[in-house]
Amino acid sequence: MATVKKYNLAGVSTNLELGKQGSYITGNSSAIGFYTSGDALQKIAIADATASTGAVTKSQLDATTNDLVQHITLDLDYNDTTASNVATIAAGSRIISVTVDIPSAWASGSSTADFVEVGDTSNGSRFIRAGDVDVTIVGQYHSQYQYEYSSESVVTAKTTNGAASAGSATVSIVLASDSVTVTDYGSINSAQNSNSDLGNIS
Repeated sequence: MATVKKYNLAGVSTNLELGKQGSYITGNSSAIGFYTSGDALQKIAIADATASTGAVTKSQLDATTNDLVQHITLDLDYNDTTASNVATIAAGSRIISVTVDIPSAWASGSSTADFVEVGDTSNGSRFIRAGDVDVTIVGQYHSQYQYEYSSESVVTAKTTNGAASAGSATVSIVLASDSVTVTDYGSINSAQNSNSDLGNIS
């Protein structure tokens, strides 16, 4: 069958059918749509974008969103003295910040004998150390110390119970990773009274 080509056309209909009873393109002043012959939205194939104004493919989008910023929380009681495995994280993951929220002063607590530690299986106090959190004062204690893992690791948290008879804390961890397996976590709580950002805790 011969192909007829006619150039210098002023335009085509708002519905342009691709082949006999095939998919079609339709458009107006605000949008263009690609549809199947049954009027369902149609998938379209495009090349990977090379310019900032180009449309991206799903593979490009997946690659961009692989390194997600994630938020994990864990609730601890004053007597949770055995390290809890908060999450298993993949090599290349980076801890961005760690916050310990003390919603109320620990009963009979000591600012030196009772404390919270957050770290990993190699260093149990890598991010929050003894003395960084005063459990006798309500507030949020924040560390911006960042650490990138060269191999898979497990983030841990625990308390040391010296004198307190009651109390709790919420550990919040912000990290960038493409693979996180949460192994023990609590609910995400509303922020309590906040202290100013203390930066790196030394």
